[in-house]
Amino acid sequence: MAQQKQDIRAARTEQAIRTAFEEMIMHHEQPIRVTALAKKTGINRKTFYLHYDTIEDLVNTYVDDARVDLLDRLSQHAVKDYLAERGLLINTLTAFFLANQEFYSYILFQDDHSGRIRQIRDDVSTRMAEAITKATDYSLNDATIIVSFSANTILSLLRLRLAGKLSLTPEQIREKKCRA
Repeated sequence: MAQQKQDIRAARTEQAIRTAFEEMIMHHEQPIRVTALAKKTGINRKTFYLHYDTIEDLVNTYVDDARVDLLDRLSQHAVKDYLAERGLLINTLTAFFLANQEFYSYILFQDDHSGRIRQIRDDVSTRMAEAITKATDYSLNDATIIVSFSANTILSLLRLRLAGKLSLTPEQIREKKCRA
């Protein structure tokens, strides 16, 4: 019983840290320091360090969450469906970004965090290329080219849209991509 209370308390504290961090990010409070985050959360610095080693460690939990969410969304369809239905991949990726548009677009598309989007893109691309080679007669090289080209194009279009440099809706982006 005592362990369960401690686990619930730890989960609440972790959620409070994440909520405060998200608020600070969305209000463009940069750089975010542990002291300021702990104060906003209502905890002391030591409590923060019980949950995360650094602010970077906290950010990496979002990257891991994004990777898992995206892979889960992508696994809802068979590889052959992605290859047969033009636009399914962009619909899936667009749905992922729109579901978490503000925060994920900030975390993943800021120049300070560009390595994170590459990390997710590379992991997802590798897994998708491997799945394509298992489901089709494409070589790993061909599958890697297909996935890399598609992912880079889609991410570039979404980045432009989220930055306000492209006024197309996700559906219009999909239509342009499908005609290409």
